[in-house]
Amino acid sequence: FIQRACSLGLGEVLLVFCLDEAAFMECIAVDGICVRGTPSIMNKFTLPLVLVHQGLDVMWLDLDVFLFKSPTPYLVQQLGDGDMDLLISGSFALDCICSGMVLFRSSRRTKRWLQELLIWMYQHPYEHDQKAVSAFLRAGERVAFDSQLPLSEEESPHWGFLDPETLFVSARHVDEAGWYGDPDNIVAFHMLHGDSDDSAASKQFAARWDLGTGYLPLLDLFYNQSETLPQLYSTTALPHHLSEELRKALFRSRRPAPRPEAPGRCNETVPMRW
Repeated sequence: FIQRACSLGLGEVLLVFCLDEAAFMECIAVDGICVRGTPSIMNKFTLPLVLVHQGLDVMWLDLDVFLFKSPTPYLVQQLGDGDMDLLISGSFALDCICSGMVLFRSSRRTKRWLQELLIWMYQHPYEHDQKAVSAFLRAGERVAFDSQLPLSEEESPHWGFLDPETLFVSARHVDEAGWYGDPDNIVAFHMLHGDSDDSAASKQFAARWDLGTGYLPLLDLFYNQSETLPQLYSTTALPHHLSEELRKALFRSRRPAPRPEAPGRCNETVPMRW
């Protein structure tokens, strides 16, 4: 992960939040900029909050994101189109947010929003962090009734989606994910590694597409090629140009048609305590 980021010119601005000693030592071994933390989903928002208070714009990337290109020019271009405080990845087929890739601007609205989100998550440890982000952005999912949230919609960040069709895309491990277009245009590929989505529907979809159980996880496939494809982590070469195996893995998630002009509405889930 660190070597790929360095090959794209991001080594001096990449901070790696290491949640245990083993991860910290691995990070140090490859000369990363390493921040020692402890396991907690709240860490996904604590470090960005610290950094935006230092006047820095911050992009959070989950570890199961593979960078095809530096996202910087694409972010600068999108931010130049309007008064945005936050940009976030989304689903292909629905208008749901995905907090695996998020840009936080160092704005007054973002600082207060992140602080209130952290306070709420600390006080409600049973709720899913991504649902909380969605609810606090008024993006579809709910963790409380609107009147119970600490910030009004007007006080919340001005936000928009990172392009989920071709630029900031996700693996089709759930039915609403995937990508479409020219793979050479992909900026970041979110592999959706792990079991955070444990619904029966997702398991059935994974089984139908030979994903999940019994399938080589994409995280291992893209980040475990040091001996066979060292240039994947030392040059800007695109993975599907270097390996037929990686090309096939990427194209498993390619959709047969473009993203709908009007994606389905994100599920307005019921808060867990109701």
